[in-house]
Parts: sequence; C-alpha cells; structure tokens
Amino acid sequence: MRKLLTILFLGVLGVNAQGFMQEFMSVKISEIEIDCKYLEEYKKILKEESEQSVRNEEGVLVLYALAYKENPCKFSIIESYKDEESYQKHIKSAHFQRYKQSTIHMIKSLKFVPMEALSPKMFLNKEF
Repeated sequence: MRKLLTILFLGVLGVNAQGFMQEFMSVKISEIEIDCKYLEEYKKILKEESEQSVRNEEGVLVLYALAYKENPCKFSIIESYKDEESYQKHIKSAHFQRYKQSTIHMIKSLKFVPMEALSPKMFLNKEF
C-alpha cells in the first residue's frame, strides 16, 4: 500500500510512475538446462523453492518456472523482485541456497537474461 501511495504522490508531482517502477524493479529470466536423468527430482526442488520464495519473501514478486515443450529438461524462470536489494536478499536466503546446493550437479547450462518491465504497474496488487 505504501508503494501505491508513493506512486500516486509522484504522479501528482508529474513523475512518470512507470519510470519510477523500472528504476527499482529487478526483472530477469533464468534459462536452465538440466541433465534429463534428474528431471523429476529437479522439478520437485524448483517448485518447492519458487513457491516458498514468493510466499515468504516480501520482495519476491514473481518466480514463474516454465518447461520447454520440445525439451522438458530446459527451463525458463521469469523472476521479478521489488528491487535489486530484494534479489540479493533472495539469493542469500536459506531456501535458495538449499536449492542451489541440491541442484548444482543437475545443471548443464545456466544463463541469466536481464529484462525491462514494459508494464511494471501490473505488480501493484502485491503489497511490500
């Protein structure tokens, strides 16, 4: 609610809310390919970690894991954080570290793609 009031106030002052949100919001896509022999185990761990992060971390707005239809061992994870500080806090969290340590041997490739939100206001329904 506080963020919404801030954005409304900035609007009254003539500040662009979209620019304001883009300045603070951190959005990225993680592209991950795993060894297929670990597919079911990896999916279970990923699902648990992403759900726990969104549920328990105020600054984690979205962690949406997707598997490629043509290659079920390849994943994209759409990640959105309140700000860079929230992202840094997330990667230091106990549950993320547990995910990282328990899946490191499964991962064949990992790539992070920084993104820019075109409609950042769509996240205003989650209070932080």
